[in-house]
Amino acid sequence: MPLGDLAGIVKFKENAIDIMMENGFKSGFVGLIGRTNVGKSTFINNVLKQKVVITTDKAQTTRQKINCIYTDSHAQVIFIDAPGVFKPQDLLGKKLNQVVFEVIKDADILLAMVDVWAGIGKGDLFVLDHIKDRPQPKILLLNKVDRVSRQKIAHEKEKICCKYFEKVIPVSAKTGYNIPTCLKEIKKRLSAGPKYFDDQTVTDQPPEIMVADIIREKLASRLLQELPHSISIMVDISPETRTKTGERLVKISAEVYTEKTSQKAIVIGKSGRVLKEVGKQARKELEGLFGCKVFIQLWVKVEQNWTKKESMLKKFGYY
Repeated sequence: MPLGDLAGIVKFKENAIDIMMENGFKSGFVGLIGRTNVGKSTFINNVLKQKVVITTDKAQTTRQKINCIYTDSHAQVIFIDAPGVFKPQDLLGKKLNQVVFEVIKDADILLAMVDVWAGIGKGDLFVLDHIKDRPQPKILLLNKVDRVSRQKIAHEKEKICCKYFEKVIPVSAKTGYNIPTCLKEIKKRLSAGPKYFDDQTVTDQPPEIMVADIIREKLASRLLQELPHSISIMVDISPETRTKTGERLVKISAEVYTEKTSQKAIVIGKSGRVLKEVGKQARKELEGLFGCKVFIQLWVKVEQNWTKKESMLKKFGYY
């Protein structure tokens, strides 16, 4: 492309941004913060009306900060779905908490979430204490109100010093209750800004991370509570090819890492049943993601105590 043409495209984009800002278009980054399992990822998926981030009932489901993009004619809200805050037991836990603290520092708006059904505990108060003095606008979401009485909601709310929040909104991430209200309040607090992503983009995660997360989700749903913490997945996606009948085909190879040989046996399952079922479930969802046939191979490997090794955390992308 000639340099003159490229300069023209850049100038056109700059003018388009100026026009959007003159017309009152708003944009910004909203950090979604809370302890593990309060429903942050479920909330994101409901906002976007599709599954963008994985959800399980296991701790540490979200391990990366994931930008999830909501766009309408007036605004673009980039939700940063951060890992849940928890008391770290190893180097991995410390790194995940570090990601959360970076989100708290960098976001334009902070959206804190608590689970009123499970009850407000020390973990929630620890999270809220870290954001109460931040200068950004802060909104508190009382999640899972569909499962409790009004009296229960009021009782749990009393445990929190709400004066630090500009708005407190009862929501249900599962049913969508009050999510439009939440979006309205967020957009009120956004500044004029450009459209960072096109209208069709809902996440900036690379395919390899999305595939790894889907496989990990399927594994987590079938394993003991503690085991998913000890699993990490490396994914290789081959260039798209065609089947013998001409159908589009994507081949995926995934290495599932555990910390112990005994964990490897659990992940594989008797006669390979667990791994086969996980592969089957993952393939079905991935075919929807890629819009074509998917062939997936899963391998299980042992890397002793990888959650405590800086070199392995770098390899798995936690740095």
